[in-house]
Amino acid sequence: MSDLRHDPINDQWIAIARNRINRPMEFVPVEQIRRQIICPFCKGNEEETPAAIATYGVRGLLNDKAELADWIVRVIPNKYPSYSSSESEPEVRHPLETGIHCSNQMNGVQELVIPSPRHVSSLSELTAVEISKTVQACQDRVAALRLMAGIEHAMLFMNCRHAAGASLGHIHLQLIGSPIASRHLQERVDRDAANRKEHGCSLIESLMNWEIKQGERVIALTENFCVVCPFASRFAFQARIIPRQSDLSFLDLNSAMCRELGNHCKSLVERLESQVDHPAYNLLLQLDPFQAPHSNWYFELMPRLTRSAGFEIGTDIWVNPVSPEVAARRLRE
Repeated sequence: MSDLRHDPINDQWIAIARNRINRPMEFVPVEQIRRQIICPFCKGNEEETPAAIATYGVRGLLNDKAELADWIVRVIPNKYPSYSSSESEPEVRHPLETGIHCSNQMNGVQELVIPSPRHVSSLSELTAVEISKTVQACQDRVAALRLMAGIEHAMLFMNCRHAAGASLGHIHLQLIGSPIASRHLQERVDRDAANRKEHGCSLIESLMNWEIKQGERVIALTENFCVVCPFASRFAFQARIIPRQSDLSFLDLNSAMCRELGNHCKSLVERLESQVDHPAYNLLLQLDPFQAPHSNWYFELMPRLTRSAGFEIGTDIWVNPVSPEVAARRLRE
């Protein structure tokens, strides 16, 4: 039995096709990451990367050069950026008109957050201190991008394993400061504004409150966060970590909230890995553009257990072989 479900945040239709879960080869992972003799992200190989933008130890940000060798988290420029970049703050340029097309030569910012000096291949392998300092580093860097001229949006994400887009085995987060806010982001802001006008709260808060009342798709519920499989999950075992406090900015999380958030991220991956051997996944921080009137954000885990095919590409209707109700029940276990 299958059914179509609508995701109101992304305005997207999802096909929950439960009968496809038993197809041959449905969840066989494909690992093609080449083993390197020297991992540039491991402790002792710091010269293999560009100079660090920021370094964190047990007590937080390190400024003393004598302490830099004891780093827990490093932030470095991306050596192979997708955007053009400059040595200083991004240069603001004007869009170019090319016939019916439009292009933009503004620079962006791309950084890597390395969450451990050890060679770790999944977020589940991080220690409590490592994941707490990683959240702190991400907060600091998003705040820095917000102050940069010409940067409209920050995208923070982790690609774990080859099928999720990883090119190195040592996990790391990527932070991209973009000179444009895409139509997808702007439309998400518009849908949130419409929900606030009609219901008096954000769209993600409305969905979270509804899910808490329903209960069957909730994985975990703590003082500050709700972990839930969305009703219209695009991917099998997809889950969101949503702040329970209304309009709480990601940048305003205190240290205790950062620890709680980091623990949820690690626990969620551990739950996924208890169900699937060595799953590839993307972990994303979904942020609104910096100029949006409200601060909407949540973390999202997107396992990459199946591949999109012709139907998804041609229609933008995604097919998910595991219902979110089944996924939540298995992740709770």
